[in-house]
Amino acid sequence: MRIVILTNAFPYHPGEQFLEDEIGYWARHPDARATVLPAVAEGTPRPLPPGVSMDLSMVQPGVLRRLPYIVQAAFSGMFRKEISYLRRSGKLQRPTAIRALLHVSKVMQQAASLVRYARRNGVIDVAYSYWNDTQAYAAIRAREKGAVRRVVTRAHGIDLYQERRMLDYMPLKRQFIGSFDRIFALSTEARGYLEHTYGAPLEKITIIPLGVPLTAGISKPSPEGNLHIVSVSFCLPVKRMDRIIEGLRLFATKHAEYSVRWTHIGAGPLLDEMRELAQVRLGALENMKFTFIGELPNDAVKKYYLNMPVDIFMNTSESEAIPVSIMEAMSTGVLAIAPNVGGVSNLVSATCGVLLSRSPSYKEIADAIAVLAYDQARNDLRVNARKAVEDHFDASKNYPSFISDVLSIGTS
Repeated sequence: MRIVILTNAFPYHPGEQFLEDEIGYWARHPDARATVLPAVAEGTPRPLPPGVSMDLSMVQPGVLRRLPYIVQAAFSGMFRKEISYLRRSGKLQRPTAIRALLHVSKVMQQAASLVRYARRNGVIDVAYSYWNDTQAYAAIRAREKGAVRRVVTRAHGIDLYQERRMLDYMPLKRQFIGSFDRIFALSTEARGYLEHTYGAPLEKITIIPLGVPLTAGISKPSPEGNLHIVSVSFCLPVKRMDRIIEGLRLFATKHAEYSVRWTHIGAGPLLDEMRELAQVRLGALENMKFTFIGELPNDAVKKYYLNMPVDIFMNTSESEAIPVSIMEAMSTGVLAIAPNVGGVSNLVSATCGVLLSRSPSYKEIADAIAVLAYDQARNDLRVNARKAVEDHFDASKNYPSFISDVLSIGTS
């Protein structure tokens, strides 16, 4: 079966590192001929396993190539419908109108690329879009032209929750959400959001979480009197990293008997600002040390948990799906602290960490650290953390199940 996997950049950098685990299952499936079609291709790509190919048909060399599509988009029914929605919802402003126009033009351009790909390589049995965004909509347009038989899409976080977009505006989603053959959501909360916010038909939504490989070993706890806290994220405002810093400051100030170390893994536009804030707020504390490692390959993050004592994984984001970064930490027995947003409650609970409120205060974060630091049953909680991933987020179960579902749709 001919499968195209539509990505933003994978196998190129940055991001989409969790596809590194999934792609191996596509490579090993005897009934799938999978080709990855990234929209962006800069630098050196990550290696793909034998059995999975890559095609650069979706990559467009320069803005000038898009100008004809922008003109076409301005007179299209798709654009008129979007302007009508913006007007009805009270979101019609110059920035949203421009975004709508650019998204329509991008869908048209990407759809044309998919049609050309199909003419060269044969009709696509299933177009699987890793994100529920323009490439997914382009695949629906290509299906209308006979280039694609079935279209399926995942929905994660940035492509699902409109609150994470400027002016709470998710371009074009309401126009296309009912046209997918299947939408794969990560949680019951995400399924409800798709239905109530965008009108997605429930019968077309299947819940299959992402997953992580289960390592043979587990992370070791720090020696008595020491505490090592790790966070992993791209440094963006939505991640609310300042709350981690202030929570750590309160904990370290109140609990001088603990030697606390914080390690952040991840780059992003706010990295330097967060490093400077940490120096100002934490630098003078004698019992507090911190390190910003920057970006690490996905495999290196997994090895970090096994090679270093790690006690707590910290997340303070205001919007999440079910973070794979937390799954990876918990799979090695690391306890988790995270807010009750998105589908986080499917992963984090009092049996393996602390589930914070949706918008936790600095004190709430500091108190959560204290709960885990002084819990005499920490070893039991670490076992529970590993088991939670084994039971619900094991890549060896979730990805084959997902691929089987996709292939069954292709044969229907």
